Amino acid sequence: MFSRLCLPPNSILLSFLLQNITHVLADLSPYFSDKKFDNGEYGSYPMQTFHSSKLVAPRINVLSTSSRCDDGSYTLMTPRGHRVPDEARGPMILDHRGDLVWAVTGYEQTYDLMVQEYGGQQYLTFWGGNDAIGGHGAGDYYMIDSTYKQTAKIGAASGMAADLHEFRFTDQETALITVYDVHQVDLTSVGKSKDGYVWDSLFQEISISNGELIFQWRASDHYDVVESFHDIGDEGAQDRPWDFFHINSVEKDPWGNYLVSSRYMHTITYVNGTSGSIDWRLGGKRNDFKDVSDGRATDFTFQHDARWHNNYTVISLFDNGAQYPSHDENAPYSRGMKIAIDDEKMTARLVTEYINPEKLLSSSQGSTQILPNGNVLVGYGYNGAFTEYAANGDTLCDAHFGSASSFHTGEVQSYRTMKFNWTGRPHTNPSMAIVDGSAYVSWNGATEVHQWVVNNCEYQNGREELWQPSINAKKDGFETMIPLTKVLGPYIRIAALDEEGHTIGTTESVPFDGETVLQELQLTSSASRPIVFFIGLLACVTTAIVIGWVLKRLRRRTHFPYSKLRWP
Repeated sequence: MFSRLCLPPNSILLSFLLQNITHVLADLSPYFSDKKFDNGEYGSYPMQTFHSSKLVAPRINVLSTSSRCDDGSYTLMTPRGHRVPDEARGPMILDHRGDLVWAVTGYEQTYDLMVQEYGGQQYLTFWGGNDAIGGHGAGDYYMIDSTYKQTAKIGAASGMAADLHEFRFTDQETALITVYDVHQVDLTSVGKSKDGYVWDSLFQEISISNGELIFQWRASDHYDVVESFHDIGDEGAQDRPWDFFHINSVEKDPWGNYLVSSRYMHTITYVNGTSGSIDWRLGGKRNDFKDVSDGRATDFTFQHDARWHNNYTVISLFDNGAQYPSHDENAPYSRGMKIAIDDEKMTARLVTEYINPEKLLSSSQGSTQILPNGNVLVGYGYNGAFTEYAANGDTLCDAHFGSASSFHTGEVQSYRTMKFNWTGRPHTNPSMAIVDGSAYVSWNGATEVHQWVVNNCEYQNGREELWQPSINAKKDGFETMIPLTKVLGPYIRIAALDEEGHTIGTTESVPFDGETVLQELQLTSSASRPIVFFIGLLACVTTAIVIGWVLKRLRRRTHFPYSKLRWP
């Protein structure tokens, strides 16, 4: 081995590179427990760009990881915030390593990306629009199919503006949506005018196929404004309506009733699906349940994302424990929660809470998702972080997509962060760029590509059988770099192959002068030979000095008297 190292190293190094450079990731790997990342030294939202795509992807900081998080599903998020540039905002899918899978822009601000089923098909769904309206939004809901074609744009019924907080499908092929409506109410009980104004919280159940209104519920018909934990301040006028309720999630059960989360009431409400009346309240000033967990099951505040589980006996939610924008703290940290409900005995019991290792406190947004394998994914909303836990609350995987220095600032956020299985078969072609003798290839949204194959042909639009495979490269990441080390041309393209070796897509063909590229590579190699030789020679000399020093020390030790030897 030593003698091999002292041979002229340029040929060895070049041989090694040629053997190992058949495919090189163009993607930058995630950071791992990088303090500079969290200190903000790479910026509040570290990003990476690509040669073959104009998309911009986050470069996350992985703080802990486990194979138990790799269940074959994808992470869905909608990055936004003061430090997230426009070209980086929008619905986004990441794989289990944090590499980009799919992203799209052009929907203004987006929220609540998830996978839902309608008519036996899976769709990506999200809200897009103007979110700068007092903590809610005015926009539309979108459905994107597995080819990434937009198949539906859905608004609220009765001419109202569709809010950003919820777009949830039911088993009846309807959708539950949230709406904020300026409404006149008596505010004398909170020290304001009899003819005051509020942002009233509504939810609607509408037909997905035609937008027909099926059911509507209005908070002010059932809740007294004095129950709100949100200080009215200088609000309550027509031009400054007061958001007293703040609906942020709704879900329908098999009995036709609705589970509604109110952030400013600190309440989960069970709404009768026939009359709209309230059957019970969990939490808040008029809590109907006996808390058998010493108050820990009903002390959630400013919560989000309430969902049924375990045959409608357990509720999951994200307990913010703090209020935006004042950041008033009701708790030392935010947490995911599972709460067991007995609506006969009217008891509530805390089953498990999910607490981030860094005790993150998020004053707005957030999600808690119980995954099919029993793990629990918590998204921290106002803070650019998400954590996956075992069912018992142990942390498995923890990641930041915004620096820790950006927490509590709104610089990097995602309303919810969720995981779903998804198969994407884009209607577009893969994209390719040739830079400095290498091909860079990607296919936005494709989930079935296993490897790339560079093909060459004498004709740009040659028949399929005339295209010859030249270089294979395993796909691993969003963008793959393939050094074009063979004489190819005069035209090349890159084909995407699935796991069984079937071609599922190809790039456009482009002219390529393989001989010129190889000559340039050889010139670069020749120019670097003196440097490589010098580095190799220096390594050999250093190795010889070290070995000589070790031998000298050993020789001196053989002359020590036996009595001076010391054994531990």
